[in-house]
Amino acid sequence: MTITTADASKPTKSHKGWYVLGIVALASVLMSVLTSITYRQTEVHLVQTYQRFSQLGQSASAETCINQIIEWLPRCDGMKALCEGAVPRVMETCLAGQNRATECAALANRPADAHFGFKECAARSLSRSLNKVCGNSYKALDLHCRSLGYLPASLEKYMK
Repeated sequence: MTITTADASKPTKSHKGWYVLGIVALASVLMSVLTSITYRQTEVHLVQTYQRFSQLGQSASAETCINQIIEWLPRCDGMKALCEGAVPRVMETCLAGQNRATECAALANRPADAHFGFKECAARSLSRSLNKVCGNSYKALDLHCRSLGYLPASLEKYMK
């Protein structure tokens, strides 16, 4: 096969597609490394947070635990989604610090509905994201009290 002058004058195709794929692959690797580092930092921060709230729970009321969680979340040093997802566990860690029978008994007269803590959170005039954190904290308090056997008044009649 011989190359003619007509073939030699045809422009050769460059492989720009390979450069684009290489840049995309490099960006993907860099993003995964940065995400991994941030995840590890969040993990370390959350372990420290659990320890702090475990100590706090030994002397604090449930309301103090909720207040401290609301103050902690904006300062959470890590991925926002992981910090927000950790709120129920942080609250449970705080509540487990002492016997909450007295506080839960006082809550047993509440109605069994999805609005437990709604008024308390609304009274705080929080931002939307912190209002969600407040609601999740009250939900964790409700679950903790239920695990101790303190049911809302409207559910107790069905349990007998």
